[in-house]
Amino acid sequence: MALNLFGVIYNDVHHTTAPLDGTQLIVVRDLAAVVAEGPYASPEPSDERIARVTEVIAGYHAHSAVLPAPVGVVFRSREAVQRWLELHYVALSDALSFVEDRVVGRVHVWRPGSADDREAGSDLASVAAESMRVLRRSAVATVPLRMEQITGIVLSAAFLVEHELWKEFGAKVEEQGSRAPNLRFELTGPWPPYDFVQMQFGG
Repeated sequence: MALNLFGVIYNDVHHTTAPLDGTQLIVVRDLAAVVAEGPYASPEPSDERIARVTEVIAGYHAHSAVLPAPVGVVFRSREAVQRWLELHYVALSDALSFVEDRVVGRVHVWRPGSADDREAGSDLASVAAESMRVLRRSAVATVPLRMEQITGIVLSAAFLVEHELWKEFGAKVEEQGSRAPNLRFELTGPWPPYDFVQMQFGG
């Protein structure tokens, strides 16, 4: 039976986490891969599969820093997972340290109305550019998610925020929204760091 990878967490005296139902931990030093048994074939990213991955990552994220893996990563054996953890040990450790005690907020700026008008217009781009610039000051890192159609200015972005400052970040999003009553500012989260993790897998 092969192993589906959900993500990587800490496994040491400061971050002791019991496996969630249906998952197990494969430990290499102070790292642990969160896996579950399954067939040796990359599962299709169905709604059901995505919901399961989201549930598992959220469960571990509630207690520990977590590096989410892309949906559908499968290892042939326990030994293969251990080799991968060893090979990327330094990078994974550094990444966990970077996202520890931090959460992600996704901010979307849009205009009510028809689908053609929701994400276009110089006024929308101008407000979004200034607002995103202000919000970046309150974040550790930012990743653009969606651009205005003509100018290429960011309309949606993911912000990595200190967990203890999450409420303050939300207040700043509301403040930006109040400055542009004809537009909508939507904040979702707090999320695990999906937008800030890139894992490497051999062929």
